[in-house]
Amino acid sequence: MEFNLRERTALIVGPFTSTVQSLVMGLTQMGSDCVLLDFDNSASQRFCNQINDAREINPKFGRALGIKSPMKTAEDIKDAVGSAAHAFGSVDLFIDAQAYNKPNRYKIGDSIDYLDDEIQHNFKASVMLTHAVLNFLKNRKRGRILYLLNEVYPDPILAGSRGALVPFAQSLSKQVAEHNITVNVLKLGLTEEFILAMHPEAKSIKEAVENLKVKEPHLRITEPEKITNTVTYLVSQFGAAVNGQVISLS
Repeated sequence: MEFNLRERTALIVGPFTSTVQSLVMGLTQMGSDCVLLDFDNSASQRFCNQINDAREINPKFGRALGIKSPMKTAEDIKDAVGSAAHAFGSVDLFIDAQAYNKPNRYKIGDSIDYLDDEIQHNFKASVMLTHAVLNFLKNRKRGRILYLLNEVYPDPILAGSRGALVPFAQSLSKQVAEHNITVNVLKLGLTEEFILAMHPEAKSIKEAVENLKVKEPHLRITEPEKITNTVTYLVSQFGAAVNGQVISLS
């Protein structure tokens, strides 16, 4: 049986990574409309146009739209979620795909003036977006919320600010279950973006992987397609029984 995501709108938040591209392609091919929300959506505009062009060839495919927002205040969040809902009728799926990494900036004795920004980007904005989206999901008496995290964060401040979503999701899942809403966390292994962030000196992903394999010969990369397959299962009708879980992909 094929997954049925037609007449569903997915709000995907996060930078325009290969993981996000794969997610949008996978979800739109199953009929879902997708709204991409980021602090800077310049890179996603052409991609969204390509998705919409594909729909002209196959009308069963979903549509795509990019929205830019600073996502700092409650008003920013309200406007962004409202724009997403207005574009395609509502919001049914919320995927927080801010699963990317940065080099470790934490050094004993050095300033941690980036603390507030990381908490804002990695935790606070996610909570505020979730709170806004829940109004739509509750009214429709159905919905899926999914947070994508990295399995490892070398920077302890990133680890703490992003990792706080785990207990948040587990507690929230119990409160929203009566409305046919599920909340889960998907932890990703080594993605291309993660590897490149850890080895900014590398000229390509291939070179970065080779450098890592010197220390870890059995290194495995979590391919975007593997992430997409898992996500589409969790947000489909088949994922209805999976709630409050932390799932790790290798």
